[in-house]
Amino acid sequence: MQAIYTRTMRVKDDSLGKAMEIGKGLAKVRKKYFPKYGIYFSFQIGGDPRTIRETVIGPMFEGSDEADAKMSADKKYQSLQKQLKKVAVEGTIQDEIRIIFSE
Repeated sequence: MQAIYTRTMRVKDDSLGKAMEIGKGLAKVRKKYFPKYGIYFSFQIGGDPRTIRETVIGPMFEGSDEADAKMSADKKYQSLQKQLKKVAVEGTIQDEIRIIFSE
């Protein structure tokens, strides 16, 4: 089943550029383990431009556990996640999964 997963978070006022670089790195690592998925990082224009969003579109819940475990063990992924914690505003992460019922 196809699904859209999003994770949105605020980043510190002076860290949008760093967050965007980290997002590019995370997208590259995620594409290595999930090559058939659409992987996107974006930031909001207007309102609060210091909000970034990761969007993953693909066949969720269909044997992705092994790939997720491998990605989570990847040293580059772990390093980027640690960097992201330094630029994100704690307590602002919002996750959402939407199932696609039409294509």
